[in-house]
Amino acid sequence: MINPKTVYILKNLALLGAKDDFKSITTVELGRIIGMSQQSTSRWLQKLKMMGLIDVNKIENRMNIKITKEGMDILKKESFDYRRIFESPKYIELTGEVITGLGEGRYYITKRGYYNQIKEKLFFEPYPGTLNIKVYPRDLDKVEILKNMPGILIRGFESKGRSYGNVKAYLCTINGVEASLVIPERTHYDDVIEIISNKNLRKKLKLRDGDPVDIIVFL
Repeated sequence: MINPKTVYILKNLALLGAKDDFKSITTVELGRIIGMSQQSTSRWLQKLKMMGLIDVNKIENRMNIKITKEGMDILKKESFDYRRIFESPKYIELTGEVITGLGEGRYYITKRGYYNQIKEKLFFEPYPGTLNIKVYPRDLDKVEILKNMPGILIRGFESKGRSYGNVKAYLCTINGVEASLVIPERTHYDDVIEIISNKNLRKKLKLRDGDPVDIIVFL
């Protein structure tokens, strides 16, 4: 669990401008902002640096500080949690375009460990394959929100000495057709999502690569 002070210091550094570029500041100045002594501030900066959450360069008595990607990920997670609390959306709308995947969807969907759970928890027999959608940049923050929401858990399993990770699923519609969006725990992509259905969605919706689609994900 992330220490609340870690989040608090990162938030204040971001507000000072350290999320996009190095911010020049003394530990005394930063200490006044975060309500800590100069000594405590120095210790916390050292700790955050060791955790890989900030980059720090010291020039004379000033510190040049920039939040790393890992540090920003912590702030994004905090932001998504607050959005869930205050916005409480009942659904999320995503837009993107159809792309050709690597063919891995068919392999995983047909694994009995996944196939049987999909039938049980999503109430349909999945077509052996997934429809891959490249999400438009304007909606990528919504994908991050989904990743931080519980969804319907399709549990991982082991088979023939190989382990298969958890998958989260969400009921959805794509261009008005009922389906489910699935996000593997071990996904390699930030801007590609996969849709499964009891139908061949490409044929059902007459889709080709590059065609735009509208997805409504129910929470």
